[in-house]
Parts: sequence; structure tokens; C-alpha cells
Amino acid sequence: MHEHRLTASDLDDSCVDRFVAARQAAHRTTFVAVANFSVPIAYLRQIGVVPPKITPLDPTSQILEQYRGYLSTERGLVESSIVANMRVADIFCNQRTLRLEELSAAEVTTYIAALCARSSIGWSKKTVTALASFLRFLHVAGITTAPLAAALPKLTGHRPHVPCELTQSDFLRLLDGCECASDVGLRDRAILTVLWRMGLRRGEVAGLRVDDINWRRGEITVRGKGNRHEVLPIPTDVGEALVHYLHEAHRRVPAGCRALFVHVRAPEGAMSPTGVGDVVARVADRVGLPPMGAHLLRHGTATQLARVGASWLEIAQVMRHRSLAVTVSYTTIDPAWTSELARPWPGAR
Repeated sequence: MHEHRLTASDLDDSCVDRFVAARQAAHRTTFVAVANFSVPIAYLRQIGVVPPKITPLDPTSQILEQYRGYLSTERGLVESSIVANMRVADIFCNQRTLRLEELSAAEVTTYIAALCARSSIGWSKKTVTALASFLRFLHVAGITTAPLAAALPKLTGHRPHVPCELTQSDFLRLLDGCECASDVGLRDRAILTVLWRMGLRRGEVAGLRVDDINWRRGEITVRGKGNRHEVLPIPTDVGEALVHYLHEAHRRVPAGCRALFVHVRAPEGAMSPTGVGDVVARVADRVGLPPMGAHLLRHGTATQLARVGASWLEIAQVMRHRSLAVTVSYTTIDPAWTSELARPWPGAR
């Protein structure tokens, strides 16, 4: 840049192409691919040093961008749900040769039938749900004349019963696996405590911000599914774990970042939902427990509540479920224990 008198605003794709071509012509062996510069250029764009990349959108890409805005403004979905729906819509559009305006019910049915033949029931159901959202948008936006979402077939398969044998003693083993003398251990202990005691999802834990905690009232605001903001009480042990993490750990927080849980090592910034799940998997492996993810702790929370006598409605409120059927599927109760709750058969002695 110094030799060619370039500024940061000159660092666009054509500049990178010229630099790579020059190194290839000189028979260099390093930095001879455009992909070598994707990470630094993306970072410079993120902090506003390099201008954003402007590419002309084809008609399908324009529709997908409109769909993204529809999911954000009209449907009020969180970013993770938007990304999942956009991925399904993008795959659907890229595997077609006809224009979206020419889409028919037969083509939709054929696509889903081929997808289900090579996918699991769970993945197929998620794809059908996301694709139905995209097809409804196409009809609302006037791109298709018929409501093609009605053409999607209903998939068979019952809701799987997720077994959870995680107990309070297992949770204590997880806590013992966190080295509280280190910054990582303090953070991991706080994450595990929040997951177990409050039954939060990993995305909800990753989305927590320092401003969400009201220490005076002992409450925390959780950004849940469906872009719902819900205020929950903070249990005493959760508050203590958070205080130890915030006071004793050396949190390296970038400017403008208000995330509660951040990376201890580079790259600095807020943890992702995947990072929260990796914490659970790493600590479980360290203490000798079977492989598990963050969601297993959520199932364990529901099971423990049921074992101490909480009603289904109370458990549903803690889990923030809209359906009691989902709450029941979250718990694993001993059949001998549930038999005591059954009413006697009429006329039986």
C-alpha cells in the first residue's frame, strides 16, 4: 500500500486481485490466493476502515433480501432464526431452474419428497417449516399467485422423548471441573450455573448482556424465542456465580461490547451459542461424564423440578413453553414414581 500510495478505502476486491496476480506472476508461494485475504478484509470492513462490498443483486437475490426484511420486521424473528430460514430459502432457490414467479405446487411437492428421502425426520420437519414461511412470503409479496404453502405435505413422526438422566450430583461434578483460579473457569462455572438453575437455552445465554441484569431488584431480562423479552428472578447461587465472574475474572471486552459472557482468548467479543455449547461439552469430557450439550442441562432442569413436586404448569412457566406437551417431553421421570400419581382403576380393589 505504501509503494503504490494506496489508502484503506482503496482496498476492494479488484485491489486484492491485482496483488494476488502480481505475486503469482513473480512465482511466489505465499499469499497467492484471494481467500488468504478474506479474514483481514472482512475485519477491516466490520470496523469501518474498508468500504462495504457492493455487489449487484440478481432478481432471486433481491427477493431473498426482501424475505430477510420480512422475517425481521413483520415476523420479529431473532437473528439465529432468520439465518436458519434464509439458509433453507437460499438452498431452495439455488436448486431450481425456473423463476419463482413460475413456481407450482407440483414442483414444491417434488422438492420436499426428494428432500425427505435423504434426510432425517427432524431435519425434514424443520425444512418444511422454514420453507412454508418462505412460500407464504412469496404469496403475500405477490410473487406467486397461489398460496403454495398449502401444498407442503404433512410429515409423519412423533415428537421424540429426550432421555435425561442428569442429576444434581452430575451438575456438581460439572462445577468441580471448572478451575475457578482461572478466567476460563470462572466464566464456565457461571455459564453452567445459569444453564442448570434457570433452564436457559444456549442462544439465550449467549445473548445475555450486562445491562440485562437488575441487581437491585434481583432480576434478569432474557431474550427468548420469537423475539420475546422476559424478566426472570435471579437465584442466589446464579447471582453469586455471576458476581465472581464479573469481579474476579479479567474480562477483555472490546469497545461497545455489552455481552455478559465473552471470549477469554482472541478473537475478543461476545460468545456464540455454539461457544456456550462447547463449554458444556468440554467440561463434561473433563469430569468423565457422557458427551452432552447445553440443551441437556435444560432438560435436566425440567426433570429436577418435576421430581421435587412442581406442577406441569409451573415447569412450563420456568421453561417458558407455550405448550404443556413440550414440557412433558422435556422430563424423564421414573415410571414407578409416576405410577403413584395415577388414579385407581374404577372398581379395582
